[in-house]
Amino acid sequence: MRASVRYTVVVVFYAAVLVLWQAAGQAVAAPGAVLIPPSEIVATLLARSRAIFLVSGVTLTEAGVGFAIGVASAVVLAVVVDRFRLVGDALYRLALVLYAIPVIAIAAPLTAWLGLGIAAKIAVAALAAYFPVLVNVTGALRTLDPRIEELGRVLAIGYTRRLVSLRAPAILPALLSSFKIAAPAAFIGALIAEWMGAESGLGVMLLQSMFSFNVPLLWTVLLVTTALNGLIVLLFSILERVSVPWHGVARGGTA
Repeated sequence: MRASVRYTVVVVFYAAVLVLWQAAGQAVAAPGAVLIPPSEIVATLLARSRAIFLVSGVTLTEAGVGFAIGVASAVVLAVVVDRFRLVGDALYRLALVLYAIPVIAIAAPLTAWLGLGIAAKIAVAALAAYFPVLVNVTGALRTLDPRIEELGRVLAIGYTRRLVSLRAPAILPALLSSFKIAAPAAFIGALIAEWMGAESGLGVMLLQSMFSFNVPLLWTVLLVTTALNGLIVLLFSILERVSVPWHGVARGGTA
């Protein structure tokens, strides 16, 4: 199917959904109704745009710092797992246990420990982000092309130099691919952490709109969070295609 036809089908489909949604929302319009028309959501977004912009910045900052910490921790741990197999396997299992704990369950004790400030949100975002990176990088290090290891032995270079000059470029696609999972996870982690107690943020606004039965604002915040998460995935997809042009993903593949 030609690209123009494919895009036309997508646009027509979403336009039809919006029209049906608008009609259904107007049909059941009543104070406190759960289903509201998109036009009311747009009106709320415009009326509260400044407040939504500010709280979005708070949550994105928490998620961004947490993502950076989570990625750095995961890469270091993956190298330890690869270099010291005995100790590394034990650490890997511990990381697996930590990731098995639901984010919402670990957010409460972290908030009680670190307080209502930004530290607890960053910690939860980092915990939500580290595991996809750890799994991808560890897997990539352990399944490297044997010829890369052979080249390192032929050149008689040490582990650190081999890791930086030969293995790191080879695992870069896996690292960048993991970002598309880790970054949205960090954003959702920060959002959930705000539910445990915070002064501002999208999570706080979401709770306030829910408990005050402000349905238009609730829908607006939900759509904003969804749009931001989609933009985060898009950003890292573009970064992946630009950074590893030799890899299959840069040519539209899935490798």
